[in-house]
Order: sequence, then structure tokens, then C-alpha cells
Amino acid sequence: MKKNHIIFIVSIVVFLISLMFPAVFTQKGGEVYGSVCFLWGWTDLYGDGISWITNPILFFSWIFLLARQPKIAAFLGFLSLGAALYYLTETEIIVNEPGHKFIIASYGLGYYLWIASCVTMFIGSLLLLKSKPEIQNTPKK
Repeated sequence: MKKNHIIFIVSIVVFLISLMFPAVFTQKGGEVYGSVCFLWGWTDLYGDGISWITNPILFFSWIFLLARQPKIAAFLGFLSLGAALYYLTETEIIVNEPGHKFIIASYGLGYYLWIASCVTMFIGSLLLLKSKPEIQNTPKK
């Protein structure tokens, strides 16, 4: 199996697993699973949910990795990691359809696995760049 496929599979599997675990715990004792954050995070893009933009950036990094464009994939992996880490600055999260917000008390395994998926893409793409064989300049005959 090719290296870029392995990186892709690991990143996407970690991402999918992150959806199954609590990502955020609120001060009111509630927990918000990664799947809920993924499905509803876009509704607050102009507020505390701006970090949701990590998801499309990560998806595009997967596409460029599979298209054998590790430079672009690494750049997008870096952007996705930065946007995901930016979520640590958020103070509130939407917890239901009417848009009620609760204060974030702590982060759960789902959040850290989401970060791990971004790290996998970024580091994996950098490793691909490093292991790429150099084109040797040979004199033409």
C-alpha cells in the first residue's frame, strides 16, 4: 500500500472515531459528541463556531493527498491543525436546535482525536515530502 493511502486511511479513521466520543463538556454537566459538533458546528460560523471550518480544510487536504500533491496537503493539514487548536479559545457551544449556548467547561476525547486527525495529515504529508526521491540532474547526451 502506498504511503499516501496509509496516511489518508489513518487520518480519516481517527476523524471518524472522534465523532463517536464526547468532544466538549459544558458547565451545566452536559456533553456534546463529536458527531453533533460536526453536524451543527457550521450554524455558528460567525460566532464561537468558526473553528468548524477545520472540517472542510481537512477534507481538501485528504483530496490533495490522494491526488499526490503533498505540498498542498501539508499546507492544508497545517491550516486545519491551526483552526482546530483555535477551538481552545472558544468559550461557548451551541447545544441544541434552537441555538442555546452553554459555556465550555472542558474538552473530551472526541476533540483530541479530531486534533490527532489533523496532526496525522500535517506530519504525514511532511514525511511524504521528505521521502520523495529527488530528481537528479543528469547531463543530456
